[in-house]
Amino acid sequence: DISNIVQYTTTILPSTFAASKNKYISTMGQQEGFNEVLIQPLQQFAKDSIHLVKKCTKPDRKEFTAIARATGIGFLIMGFIGFFVKLVHIPINNILVGN
Repeated sequence: DISNIVQYTTTILPSTFAASKNKYISTMGQQEGFNEVLIQPLQQFAKDSIHLVKKCTKPDRKEFTAIARATGIGFLIMGFIGFFVKLVHIPINNILVGN
């Protein structure tokens, strides 16, 4: 019986430890890959975002009115384009449908 136990410990246990060590190493490799793929880019994005917010300034009145004017003109132009497309579409649709 003792010889069987000694033989078991010398043959089976070292391979078990080696397998668990390889499993640990592969898990560490997966963790490093996970860090490189997900954690580090998120950390860099957060860092860049904080830097951007610190650099941004509130627009003064002149800059704000210029932006508001440009946006308003853009809305008006897009509205007129939509109106004229609809204005042309209604008669064409009536001709095609035959009402």
